[in-house]
Amino acid sequence: MRIPLLLILSLTSILSVAQSVVSGPFQGHTTSHSTKVWFLGKGLDTVQYKAYNLMDSADIHTGSISADYDYCHKNSCPFKFELGNLKELGTYNLQIIADGKVLSDQEIQTIRNYDVDDFSFLIGSCAFIGTGKDKLYKLWNSTRIFNTLAAENNGDFMLWMGDNVYLMGKDYKSLNKSIKRYAKVRQHKKLNRFLKTKFHYAIWDDHDYGPNNCDGTFPQKENSKKIFDAFWQNPNAPHKNGIYFSMKYADIELFMLDDRYNRSDNKSEKELLGKHQMDWLKAGLTSSTASFKIIVCGNQMLNEFEGHESFMQYKKEKDELFNHIRTNQISGVLFFSGDRHHSEILRKQETGIYPFYDFTCSALTSWRYPLRKLFKEGENDLRIKELLLQHNYAVVSVSGIENNRAITVTYKNKFGKVLQSHTLRQQEISY
Repeated sequence: MRIPLLLILSLTSILSVAQSVVSGPFQGHTTSHSTKVWFLGKGLDTVQYKAYNLMDSADIHTGSISADYDYCHKNSCPFKFELGNLKELGTYNLQIIADGKVLSDQEIQTIRNYDVDDFSFLIGSCAFIGTGKDKLYKLWNSTRIFNTLAAENNGDFMLWMGDNVYLMGKDYKSLNKSIKRYAKVRQHKKLNRFLKTKFHYAIWDDHDYGPNNCDGTFPQKENSKKIFDAFWQNPNAPHKNGIYFSMKYADIELFMLDDRYNRSDNKSEKELLGKHQMDWLKAGLTSSTASFKIIVCGNQMLNEFEGHESFMQYKKEKDELFNHIRTNQISGVLFFSGDRHHSEILRKQETGIYPFYDFTCSALTSWRYPLRKLFKEGENDLRIKELLLQHNYAVVSVSGIENNRAITVTYKNKFGKVLQSHTLRQQEISY
């Protein structure tokens, strides 16, 4: 019995030394009185957390949380918890504690509950980060942009618009390999530094869901959803059939779509969103009082070019959504999208309605197509301004007085240099 006991004592000692927070903590969905927190812990079982208000010593929040063991890679496991009853616009010091030792110590914040004010946020998509052998044969992969994002003074939060992780080769066929990919990517130093600086909201596209251009028939989609939910801290989804959700921030409302889980294969009357998601979206748009109602999708929403995926290829749903906006005279609708490994602004004039705009922002770090301008898509009658082919992100700024608001999308390269900008006045997309 002595040998097993010695082994147990040795393992306990090793685990004690190895205990650490290897990614995060970072904030997900945050309100004026609550915030969701995520981190990846190594060698940890159950930890304690303590958050105390830097301006009010009596405002202290404590608790304990156990690892989500179903989604561990070796001894690195995700942890998720929510802090409630916080003070509006409060700054808290958050500590993660194990066996009396403080493993992480950083500031977190809540937001101000306001209707109309000037604010900004960030958007981006297609963030390939090489791990293992990928680093050797994808030498083009540059992650410099995450340093720029971490230093970006603008932006209360970040919208990740799909392909936030690239499941490679056998990853998406195996739950364990997919978890390994997520865990390795999250430990990337530059990405981790950025994650700690803002609140984060995410949807997926094909590469963090399954194989390229996959649809709702993908047999591992439930595993993909479980892993996605384990590694992000979004608002609660309204239905189990997908990862779509909505959120309000000041006088905007974001409708974050799922373009994979319910997607039809290539059959007649095919659907991108599915009935439940479409009904939810239409109801949300109808009831929304937001100045700007932003529909966010991994795929482009207005591009008619046939060489890639687009909502325009789903005529039944496209007509259903656009007719609903037209019939109910819903003002302030615009679109954000990712996917394309280029950025552009598309403007489409529909009959009996104000012009629609789709601001595509891609790619953060994924491979680029520097010669795209030379081919058919280099000329697009819907495009306004320039086709951007370098790595980029965008700062979205909302400003102005009530009923006279403006939204400005400013694209920046990986060094933070402004590439182009476009402003929409509230009256331009209103009835």
